Amino acid sequence: MKQRNYQKTLKGLSKLMSYILRHHPDEFGLVLDQEGFVSLKELHQAIIEEKGWSFVRISHIKDIVNFNDKQRFEIRGDKIRASYGHSLAVQLDYQSVIPPKLLYHATTRKAYPHILEKGLLPMGRQYVHLTIDKELSLRIGKRRDKKPVLLEIQAKRAAEAGIEFYCPNELIYLVKTLPPQYISGPPLHKIQIKIPQKPAHPSIQVTPGSFLLTEDMIIKEKQSRAERYARKKLKKKKP
Repeated sequence: MKQRNYQKTLKGLSKLMSYILRHHPDEFGLVLDQEGFVSLKELHQAIIEEKGWSFVRISHIKDIVNFNDKQRFEIRGDKIRASYGHSLAVQLDYQSVIPPKLLYHATTRKAYPHILEKGLLPMGRQYVHLTIDKELSLRIGKRRDKKPVLLEIQAKRAAEAGIEFYCPNELIYLVKTLPPQYISGPPLHKIQIKIPQKPAHPSIQVTPGSFLLTEDMIIKEKQSRAERYARKKLKKKKP
């Protein structure tokens, strides 16, 4: 990419990052932490989903942070934030709220059986992320699985049972854990969980009319060769 075009691309990417990190992280399924940071990996995944930005690499994002004289963004460890210009308030402490009747969460096909058994767990995060919009939930789920499983959350019923929900922005709700009795999804037998299996002989190609030698067949062949060799030697010794 030519230098002039690259600078133009970075400028456009910077505007997109500002829109996400300063104003509408919820539209991209992102939740800022108490200091306004979000995972750099999650930001990158959200950006490449946008039309015309699938080529973006994390290195492009870092170039914007490192070479921008206005210091619009800051990277700390594996997280990134906008340094200023927020139109949204960053909450230091989330207050529990009454959620809507239904919320949604899209998960991987591999994790689905475990969720049905044990419920939703944060899995390395502080909270489980839920959304009020099915399409947004599926969009977030596709970052980890091309065909995610959409779960329906009986949020209001869970709240009435004493489970606390938090709402950092208009589209996202948070919960620390959620028991399986408040989660519903498609029948498990309809979910195709593909487990990759390695072939027994990956380097051997079988063509029509051929067959594979088993270990027993190989041993018998060696024994047969040894017997034939012994008979030949015996004939040579006879006068």
